[in-house]
Amino acid sequence: MKIDEPLGVPGAPLDTLQAVQDVFTSDKVTQGQMILITDQHGRRDQAQYAALIRVPGHATELTAPAFGPQFGEAGVQALRDLAVWADTHGLIVKETVLSPGDFTRLVGEPDEQEIMRLIAAANPADIGIYTTLPRRLDD
Repeated sequence: MKIDEPLGVPGAPLDTLQAVQDVFTSDKVTQGQMILITDQHGRRDQAQYAALIRVPGHATELTAPAFGPQFGEAGVQALRDLAVWADTHGLIVKETVLSPGDFTRLVGEPDEQEIMRLIAAANPADIGIYTTLPRRLDD
């Protein structure tokens, strides 16, 4: 499972969401899983997310970090839309939290062994977590 480059544009939620939807057209998506990856634990109002999408018969894709409150209202909306898209297409939604350094390394230079560990460590998640995210709170 080699991933050359993350899908989408770092920090560009709407462009990255569109890239996912372009690659995974509805006729190609009937089952599989989406693992949302974040570098924040317990601080969802400041989180950024990338997604690892695995669909049978299609190459595994890792998105650029472009979803979540760290990227403003567009990031919150794109994460919500991504979660709904995954649920609508029957994907199992999971999540894993990485340290900020591991997150940056993973999305910058995806390593096959690290991806396999990420898949093994992912926990099931309810899409409600992503569809009801709070607004970013300024420190």
